[in-house]
Amino acid sequence: MNRFNKFLAATFLSAAMLFAGAAAQAMPFQQFDHMAAQDRQDYLNFLVGSAQKVLKAQDRDADAAKVHRLFTEIRPGDNLPIGEAEFEMNLDNARVRDAEKAIQNPNAPRVQVESALALTLSKNGIQITPDFVKDFVQLANTFKPQVPATRKKK
Repeated sequence: MNRFNKFLAATFLSAAMLFAGAAAQAMPFQQFDHMAAQDRQDYLNFLVGSAQKVLKAQDRDADAAKVHRLFTEIRPGDNLPIGEAEFEMNLDNARVRDAEKAIQNPNAPRVQVESALALTLSKNGIQITPDFVKDFVQLANTFKPQVPATRKKK
């Protein structure tokens, strides 16, 4: 997938999440960053599992299997699955885009944590559809952190 298509996938997901309705709001980085470290990791793992559940529910078993392989199989010489490495990189890039947006226009819609996973999936041949986004965000909203949110010291 070329760079433009990756950008379109991320843009599509961000836009779809914005218009998915108040009942299905994705998580902004500000909220994510206030979670305890273990809750952040649990949330990222939860997102991967949620993507698989949604794909299976939409009769996209082959795509669900791709997600499973992407996040579990470790290639020889690697320390972690390629999906996890790409997800972390996309998460870092999304965080930078979010910060840039906030500086350019504080009232602009913020980049959501879930967009990093959507980009990872899209880059690996899994189509991100409006129905996937709607169901995925609804399921992601069921995550409950185990540790109360913290405030970062300035």
